[in-house]
Amino acid sequence: MIYAYVIDHPRFGRYLIDSGVSTDLEPRLNPLMRRALRDLNIRIERTTAEWLQGRSPPRAVFLTHLHFDHVGGLLDMPADTPVYVGRGDAEERSWTYRLIGRPADIALEGKGPLHEWAFAADPDGAFAGIIDVFGDGSVWALSLPGHSPGSTGYLINAVDGPKLVVGDAVSTRLGWEQAMPQPLPASARADAELSADRLRRFAAAHPQIEVFLGHQPRTGQGD
Repeated sequence: MIYAYVIDHPRFGRYLIDSGVSTDLEPRLNPLMRRALRDLNIRIERTTAEWLQGRSPPRAVFLTHLHFDHVGGLLDMPADTPVYVGRGDAEERSWTYRLIGRPADIALEGKGPLHEWAFAADPDGAFAGIIDVFGDGSVWALSLPGHSPGSTGYLINAVDGPKLVVGDAVSTRLGWEQAMPQPLPASARADAELSADRLRRFAAAHPQIEVFLGHQPRTGQGD
C-alpha cells in the first residue's frame, strides 16, 4: 500500500505527510520500472489529484523519505508547494537509489528547492534527532536514518490521540512485530535496525500512541 496522511493544524492549516500517487508517473518511467510496477498489480484507489479536487492544496508536504513510492503524488501538486525532507536524503547515492531514484527525480522536476529538517539532539535520547515542527508540540519530526540517510518519522498529537507515522523505517507488519530486517546495503543495516528498535521501544513506553507503518497496517489495525 502507498499511504499519505493529512494534518489539519488549527492555526497553520493543512499539510501532508508523504504525497500519495499520481497516474502521471508511470508513463514517464523507463521500461524496467514500468514493468516492475505492472508486475506488482498495483490498484490505485484514489490519486492525489482526485483527493485535491475541491480542496485547497496543502501548505507543504513532509516526506518520510525520497523514494519514488512516497513522492509520486508531488506530480499532482502545485509546483510551489514546499517539500521537507530529512538530512542527507537528496544526496543519497546507494545502488538501490540509483535503481529507483530516477522516478523521484521525475516527481520533483519543476519543484522548488527541497527544505531539509534542521534536527536538534533529542534530550531524552529516544531518537537520533527531533524538531518541533510548529513550535507548539503538535507535530514532531523524528530522525530515523537507515532505510535512507534522511528517513524521517512524524509524531502527531491529534485531537483523538497521538499518531506515529514511521515511513519505511519499519515498512511491514513482520518488521514491526518480529523485527524482520529490511534488505538494505550493508552500510545502512546497523542504522536501520537501530532506528526501528528506537521506534518499537518508544511505542512500548507510550502504548496510547497509534503507529502507522510504511506499507502495511499493524495487526488489528485494518486497512
